[in-house]
Amino acid sequence: MDDPVVCLEFFSGIGGLHYGFEQSGIPGTVAMAFDMNENANTVYEHNFGLRPNNRAIDYLETADIDKYSANCWLLSPPCQPYTRGGKYLDDEDDRARGLIHLIEMLPKLRNVPRYVFLENVMNFENSQSRTRLVETLGTLGFEVNECLVSPVQMGVPNNRLRYFLIAQRRWAADDVENAARTTKYLARGADAVHKDWPFGPAVKSIDAVCAIPLSSYIDASLDAVESLRVPQSAILKRQRLEFDIVRASSAQTSTFTKSYGSRNLIGSGSLLQTRNLDVVENGFGAPERLLDLGIRFFSPKEVALLHHFPYRAADSPVADGRHYLGFPASLTQRQQLQLLGNSLNVKVVAELIRHILFA
Repeated sequence: MDDPVVCLEFFSGIGGLHYGFEQSGIPGTVAMAFDMNENANTVYEHNFGLRPNNRAIDYLETADIDKYSANCWLLSPPCQPYTRGGKYLDDEDDRARGLIHLIEMLPKLRNVPRYVFLENVMNFENSQSRTRLVETLGTLGFEVNECLVSPVQMGVPNNRLRYFLIAQRRWAADDVENAARTTKYLARGADAVHKDWPFGPAVKSIDAVCAIPLSSYIDASLDAVESLRVPQSAILKRQRLEFDIVRASSAQTSTFTKSYGSRNLIGSGSLLQTRNLDVVENGFGAPERLLDLGIRFFSPKEVALLHHFPYRAADSPVADGRHYLGFPASLTQRQQLQLLGNSLNVKVVAELIRHILFA
């Protein structure tokens, strides 16, 4: 790594990729972030002192990118075009326009980045958007690595399986072998995507993974907080017990989504049992059986910690030169959980950046 790393963070949200880059230990800066969500931008500015550009990414011009002389792109584009439960419109979905625009812009830039890191949902690897991205990167001389990794594989008790593309520019754009390398790579299909961790150069540098107990992420003092209690009406309206209920002794939690903390209890994330811990309910019986178990939501702090954000509740978001995650008082608990559900696991990002992107 000869030149200082200067990053641009696209679809930045609350800065998960920024935190991941910072925690990777790679020296460098994030010069600018781009996102249209004003709540996310408020949180980002609160913690990093940098207000993201809220212009629609598909309206950015090459000059808007080139002026930063960035050599690293960090991207977490909208996942809705690629989710298996949605319409799966892929690159024809309006929400994919920003990513497609960036892909089309890459060859036109004066300052083509040397490093590209992208996060999305599982199934992105089967998309036309992915094919277009890999083809473009290959033409420009990038070596591409792809993987599906969950925090559980790194010892974190949260199952959040995500797709990652990690690319480094190793050959000149006019290298005659670029097209052949890319064609050969794409021909491997799903076999090109790593499913295990560690892989590649990380195998030699990663020690054995030790599981972190869920209890270390839980703040028991929050058990009595009224706003975290799951309403009885939300439990009883279900015809049968279909909730993912965990306890402090559980091995893992399920994925927290942007719906977490609302009345949409099914599939949005784990609920925490805080009373009568000798009673285990994990079947499909009557929901009435849950009423005495002290079922509550995980708090924004607990979800942030499970996502390995460096959470800091104090007003000052910076300590010892390190950026921490805090939420402005203007955001409600529900808004905080929604932003966290749209985010990613910082530890996973940091490990992939450290051991794969900059290997």
